[in-house]
Amino acid sequence: MNAVRRPALASFGFAGFIPVLATFFMAILMLLPLGTGAANIAMPHLVLASTFYWLSSRAILLPYGACAILGVFLDLWLDVPMGMNMLLLILTRLFVLNQLKHYKGRSRFVHWAVFTVLALALYLLSWLISSAVHGTMIPPEPIALQWMVTSFSYAPIGFLMGRLRRAAM
Repeated sequence: MNAVRRPALASFGFAGFIPVLATFFMAILMLLPLGTGAANIAMPHLVLASTFYWLSSRAILLPYGACAILGVFLDLWLDVPMGMNMLLLILTRLFVLNQLKHYKGRSRFVHWAVFTVLALALYLLSWLISSAVHGTMIPPEPIALQWMVTSFSYAPIGFLMGRLRRAAM
């Protein structure tokens, strides 16, 4: 008898959607108007950190399509050129899939260092693209501040995503 094979995604169940839902929740959280006008603190790129975490732990559960849709969702609400976040998230997926073998199983510090270097490259790329689209050099200080805030926020985000992964999967 021939056994009928079900698609691989059908066997994941609800737990297979946890990375996409958690990253979507991070997008919603990132878009909330938190803080006051007196404390103009840069919001970390929570979606980038969540995407990096989930791709580093279970890459198959966050496919290219999910990265693209989340990126377009962010582009619609943020003041960036259309397609910028989609490009950043897809480049993150490409980077992680190509480099995961070098840092998988290493300490959390190594994961944080890899994320920091990747985020620096992605923020430099977004700064160059935004400057080209606007036709003038955008000041690099706000981008550098957001990169620093994003880099330092990866540890607590990774901790929370790790707790979620262990609880749900």
